[in-house]
Amino acid sequence: MLAFTLFCAPAALAETRDDSAARLALASKFVALMQGEEMGAALAQMTTMMMPGELEGMSDEDAAKFRQVMGDMTARMMPRMFEAMAPIYADIFTLEELQGLVDFYQSDIGRSMVAKSYQAAPRLAAAIQSIMPEIMADMGNLLCDEFECTAEQRRELKSAMAEATRN
Repeated sequence: MLAFTLFCAPAALAETRDDSAARLALASKFVALMQGEEMGAALAQMTTMMMPGELEGMSDEDAAKFRQVMGDMTARMMPRMFEAMAPIYADIFTLEELQGLVDFYQSDIGRSMVAKSYQAAPRLAAAIQSIMPEIMADMGNLLCDEFECTAEQRRELKSAMAEATRN
């Protein structure tokens, strides 16, 4: 039995390597399809939106330049980020799952979903930003309830949480 196992082991390893290469190829294709052409621009826009309106110590002109550089850098880093994602997807998903994902993202519905996801991103970010003060207030209350804050500590925490949502 041991001899048979040792005899078959190289073939099993070769199959695993072949499967890994195929999964990586499909994962790379999946990542490319999933990102769409709009992703870099959408992430750059979201990066800019998440920065505070006023950047401490900067003139309006310098703050605008800073936001532009951050947006450009976000768009530039996208290819490297997607290159790093493919091996992770290849490791997690089976060959069959990756083929299904590629098939979906190549379909009309898949392409529409990608495009519309990026169209929705700024609106989703604004919606999340609008409820953040309430979420932070609730978090402060839960923390104070759990840690038995004094009234003064509760006020300070609420103030800090409110300040965090303004920045």
